[in-house]
Amino acid sequence: MKGIASLIVAAAAATFACCGHAQVPAGMEQLKPYLQVKPVAGDEETVRVFFSPSCQFSRNYFQFFKNLEATMPKPKTFEFTPLVNKGDGLAFALSFLAVEKYYPSYVHNFMEASFIGAQDLGISTVNWAGIDRIGKAAHVPVSVPLLVKQHEAALRTDLAALLTLQKDLQVTNTPAVSVAGTYIVTPEFTNGDAQLFSQLVNGIISMAR
Repeated sequence: MKGIASLIVAAAAATFACCGHAQVPAGMEQLKPYLQVKPVAGDEETVRVFFSPSCQFSRNYFQFFKNLEATMPKPKTFEFTPLVNKGDGLAFALSFLAVEKYYPSYVHNFMEASFIGAQDLGISTVNWAGIDRIGKAAHVPVSVPLLVKQHEAALRTDLAALLTLQKDLQVTNTPAVSVAGTYIVTPEFTNGDAQLFSQLVNGIISMAR
């Protein structure tokens, strides 16, 4: 595996070719093979993957992210996190948070069903009928819309915290990997090179120890 220094050189070249300076969000440091934001309290030991059910690249990298989750070195934790946007709707974010909180063993099923539903079957994630179909396809033992309704107050508190986190990390596209609440990496930084992206993510995780 390449060292982090080699990755920085290679990925930086791809970043300049793909993204350019104009896309660096305001307040971030100079462009690197990762973006760096002011550290977000509470995420110091977290590797967080922002995804969208309608994002093809979130789906393409899903297996890589699951492998990353399975091999996460302690004391770091790993979390999948929906990027809240108008296209996917608040219903999906609330539903994911509900499954994650009350039926965590079904999170991967729910994500996979949402990718298939949104991208292959044209199922809407912005309404409860679509969410219900996705939940059933994922074999969640209860009705996901009903689960959200039963715990709505707590889930909306969780959603508010998620929106604040998303804003603080300045994540606007998917998939995006946040490491230690400070470093943000996306496949764009490696010009779509999956192997280099994998090496870059693992290198940043090691660097953040």
